[in-house]
Amino acid sequence: MALRSIFGLCVTLFLTCSAFLLEAQESASVSSLKQYIGQMPSELLKQEPKIQERLQKLLGKDYERLQERFAHGVPIEMFGDVLILRGEKPFTPGNPKVIVGIGLFTNKIHCALVESAGRNIFSEDPKKIPNEFNRFIIISDKRSQEEGEKKKKAEAENPEKK
Repeated sequence: MALRSIFGLCVTLFLTCSAFLLEAQESASVSSLKQYIGQMPSELLKQEPKIQERLQKLLGKDYERLQERFAHGVPIEMFGDVLILRGEKPFTPGNPKVIVGIGLFTNKIHCALVESAGRNIFSEDPKKIPNEFNRFIIISDKRSQEEGEKKKKAEAENPEKK
């Protein structure tokens, strides 16, 4: 009976330590993603195949849309504690965009595929999408709207340049 108790304690201790080490290892790898700030999203995906695999799993058949939009990527940036990867499909009606956020403290990936008709949000943890990610999407939407209005105004002022 005592041997069973000792064995059970050892198994519990082993599982607890293993979970702690795995979490620490994941945390270290997520914080190392900061090294990609200023680089293009394609570089991160090439160097971090696990992130790419997670995005493929998260988006399923929509992963191809992400790849199309990352063809014209924007340098990676930090917004709060979320690493932001962006891209767009230029010269396409509606100017489709992608915004991917990786929570550096949560290690969760969130993705928005944005089009003129709206956006699709994908998340590894839909109930805990970081406020920074949501704010970034809103700011990005406002920028796009302002750019569109400026373009329309410029076209209206100079109709011969069409």
